[in-house]
Amino acid sequence: MADAIVVERLSRHFGSKAALAEVSLRISKGCVFCIAGPNGSGKTTLLNIVAGVLAPSSGRCEVMKGLKVGYAYQHPKLSDELTVGENISFFSQLNEGEGEWGRRMVDAMGLGELMDETADELSSGTRKRLEVAVALLHNPDVVLLDEPTTGLDVESKEGILQLIKLFRKNGKTVVIATHQLDDFSGVCDELVILNKGRVAVEKGVKGFDGEKLLRVYSSAVSKG
Repeated sequence: MADAIVVERLSRHFGSKAALAEVSLRISKGCVFCIAGPNGSGKTTLLNIVAGVLAPSSGRCEVMKGLKVGYAYQHPKLSDELTVGENISFFSQLNEGEGEWGRRMVDAMGLGELMDETADELSSGTRKRLEVAVALLHNPDVVLLDEPTTGLDVESKEGILQLIKLFRKNGKTVVIATHQLDDFSGVCDELVILNKGRVAVEKGVKGFDGEKLLRVYSSAVSKG
């Protein structure tokens, strides 16, 4: 299968601290790829580099030519004074959103009845759902999700999982950074575990249940 993203000997330093050190990986088109690791392991830094938000200190990260990228940040970046509907309209215009696909995102995130509420009135979980929706309005080929289930209730988590399945069905590449790996049992195809900025494990995990994923995670982190 063709690659969507190639990372080779990637390092990123903040001052004297190495957030990532010699990370190499390949992410195939159409797969659900999980990047797991404890806090401070470099997950968000790696996602930021893939998104083009950060430049690497050395090495390379390449998203294959012609692929559109959508990035839902860990901490929602919304306009608090705008309503849900106004946020969706603003980001749709900003990112050249696609009408029918955008409506599917709004419905999938359960936002249809909240269009007149301002963003600062929303719960943290609903803000997260809105952030995911506005990040994906332009129908990207590569979907980057940073801690997409953090702060969500069970129903909202299930909505995220169904959305990921929809993406995979539509041939999109989904890259998830998380420390809640068991939330993605049954949808994760490939797994990389980072520990102290380095790759501790890289393996195929398609069909792994939550318990098996956590065993792989615990073993990798304990060795670090």
